[in-house]
Amino acid sequence: MRLYHFTKTQHALDDIRNQRLKIATFDDLNDPFELLCVDLSREEHALAFEMYKKEMASRFGVLCFTEVWKSILQWSHYAEHHRGMCLGFDVSYAKKFGQIEYKSGKIPFPKGQLDGEFSWKILSTKYKGWEYEKEWRVFLTLETPTWSESARRGLYFAEFGADLLLREVILGAENPEPLEDVFSFLGHCSDSVQVFKVQLSASRFELTRNEVKQPHKQ
Repeated sequence: MRLYHFTKTQHALDDIRNQRLKIATFDDLNDPFELLCVDLSREEHALAFEMYKKEMASRFGVLCFTEVWKSILQWSHYAEHHRGMCLGFDVSYAKKFGQIEYKSGKIPFPKGQLDGEFSWKILSTKYKGWEYEKEWRVFLTLETPTWSESARRGLYFAEFGADLLLREVILGAENPEPLEDVFSFLGHCSDSVQVFKVQLSASRFELTRNEVKQPHKQ
């Protein structure tokens, strides 16, 4: 499935060069209701859930994607106000991959044990106001970083590979990065990755894009 990840230009270039994507912890995310989609109005439920929430946040990280590259709001929010980039991936993580479900109200606190099914619900449920993001997520277990710098900084990464294939690099409408530099970072991957530049539509409130080629391949 082709999905997209918005980010800053420097982060995108680092991802391309290192062939890996940063795994976000739940503390990194911008929704204050992350993992809080359950009704906690009863004090005993709130107390029981607090430790459970902390355990979930410490064990799992997330790769965040969207179905659409042309979202004006997401370019503004996540890609440096249209100066960043959007990376397109073919994503196929088995059993770790799911679409966010958007709800207008919180889900009931379960009557039984806080089991795996309930864990999946709290990981993949968000308030309906975020619905425009059309978000998909990959949930990964946080493991000790293998790079010394990453370990020191507490960063986690998912390697590009069969489950995470880079297919598109899209430069925002206000992105000043020279195309030569982008192709330089792609290196030997440039034959399998399309590069696009976003433009503002002259007739509608829409974004369009044009594919660009390496100079010697034009």
